Amino acid sequence: MYDRILVPLDGSEASEAALAFVERLPSQHLRLLRVEPNQTMPISPFMTGIYLDWDIPTPEQTRAELESVAQRLRKQGRTVEVEVRTGNAAEEIIAAAADVDLIVMTTHGRGAAGRVIFGSTADRVTRHGTTPTLLIRSGDEPVELVPSRRVVVPLDGSALAERAIPEAERLARALSIPIHLVRAIGSEEVMATIRAEVAMVDPASVDQVKAYERARLEPERRAGEYLAGKAVALREDGLATEIEVLKGTPAFVLLWAIQPDDVVVMTTHGHGGYRRWMIGSVAEKLVREAAAPVLLMRDATSADRTPARETQSSV
Repeated sequence: MYDRILVPLDGSEASEAALAFVERLPSQHLRLLRVEPNQTMPISPFMTGIYLDWDIPTPEQTRAELESVAQRLRKQGRTVEVEVRTGNAAEEIIAAAADVDLIVMTTHGRGAAGRVIFGSTADRVTRHGTTPTLLIRSGDEPVELVPSRRVVVPLDGSALAERAIPEAERLARALSIPIHLVRAIGSEEVMATIRAEVAMVDPASVDQVKAYERARLEPERRAGEYLAGKAVALREDGLATEIEVLKGTPAFVLLWAIQPDDVVVMTTHGHGGYRRWMIGSVAEKLVREAAAPVLLMRDATSADRTPARETQSSV
């Protein structure tokens, strides 16, 4: 079970999709957060003469809105607090998450005109924060929230990617669902293995064909053994765990394999090079296009907790 969960809301129907997931996720404490922009803040660098002078709710009105949501959640027996901040949304969310275990938010909230700045916040929170963040895609093609059936963990063989496993275990226990470990074998990895194996065989030897065939199958065999080892440890801890080796471009085969009733848990980047696929680019594609929510783990040693005030672009 999670102890403290932060749910940023911007007042839009889209942003409140996060509540539907949180209601199914056991926790002792919930914090509902609303970040209102400074009224003197320009909407964007391209509209420097136009300011947020719409009818923005007062802090009291905003708090009352959050309290109505909190009352519903308190009926589940949870402690729910509400917080209203003013400023840069990403910065304030990261600051508010300093003492929580998990952030649950949508990737594209659209509220009143005064809140359009919330749109790209999810991207900046995951890039600059260190708190695990579960993202639910909204916008034009929102994720359809259905009861979760399994926790999917994409791995690339790196220690950094494996840091997602404890968080996946925690989520699986909270939701009482199994874990599904996945390893994708890209063509670059296969070709690197083939080149290394064939180079050690005399080109004139008939064994070269055998070496080629052996090398072609080797990455899949190694991946299966690797996943099996990770699965054994999870099963010994009492978690039902399955494994799957996929062949093809990692981002595309993962998108194909992930189902609406999955929850994906992964780190934001792994090792590069021929023998590893880049989790960073894969994570971005899954957040944007996967049919299921994605929980991202950021490497704490590489996170910059002060988001740059850059031009906004939605996750």
